[in-house]
Amino acid sequence: MTDRLRHLEEEVERLKAGLSQVREEMRVLRQELGRQVHPVEAILGQRGLPILSHGDQSQILFPPHFSLTQLERFYGLLRRYSFRLFLRDLIQFPEGESLEPLSRYCSLPTVRSYLQSMEQLELVEIQAEGGYRLKRRGISSFGPTLEWYVCEIFRREFLAPALFNLRLKQTRSGGDYDVIGMVAGYLVYVEVKSSPPRGVERPAVSAFLQRIGDLQPHMSIFLVDTELRMRDKMVPLFMESLAKEERNPEDWSVERLVHEIFHIRHAIYLINSQKGIYSNLRRCFRDFLSHHKKI
Repeated sequence: MTDRLRHLEEEVERLKAGLSQVREEMRVLRQELGRQVHPVEAILGQRGLPILSHGDQSQILFPPHFSLTQLERFYGLLRRYSFRLFLRDLIQFPEGESLEPLSRYCSLPTVRSYLQSMEQLELVEIQAEGGYRLKRRGISSFGPTLEWYVCEIFRREFLAPALFNLRLKQTRSGGDYDVIGMVAGYLVYVEVKSSPPRGVERPAVSAFLQRIGDLQPHMSIFLVDTELRMRDKMVPLFMESLAKEERNPEDWSVERLVHEIFHIRHAIYLINSQKGIYSNLRRCFRDFLSHHKKI
């Protein structure tokens, strides 16, 4: 009995020593994880542009406690241009007894279907008498949610690290950047506009070009979430803004790549949502990489 007790005591001591070692290894691991930084944060820091903040979700349509399953479902819905148009109206009319205000760009059956999807995601309450109410209050624009979605496209579809809604320190032209990511080792900046072309004016384009000057990304994209033509307004706005900066028109011309995708020197791109945001981003990435091969 004494030998058995001694054996148990020795076993307990070995377990204590093993547990102590595990605790020390976990402490070291936590320290290592604490020193790791996001790839985008690292490259911006190397450029002398530290991040003040990023990823603010206070103006995004879903709450912080959204589950992974809910996020997956919401992300899938955002692929549809009609759903994004529906959300814009839902933000503008967050509650009502009639569905008519939500049917400017969607049929009533589609509106009902989207409201049911939003109810399943616990984002909307549908009332028995036919009314509705958006649960998340104080959302003033679809823009932040669209920025999150574009950032998720980088992460999910291109397996590329990305951050959204960034505020950078030590910039001359205002340090607010919608989406910044890393694709094939290149720094990519995306300016995201949730309004149609008629809502975009030259100061927004000039600010975009000035931010490019501060950030010096390898590639920049001006994305307008619309299926309307870019040639009618956006291309002239860019031409005017470039002329104001006294850029040589021959060197800085706006040229069509394909459909409603335009480029400047195969490094700055103007795109809309026709054919899909993911598809248009992919087209831009492939064009850029074909013209800027690393040696």
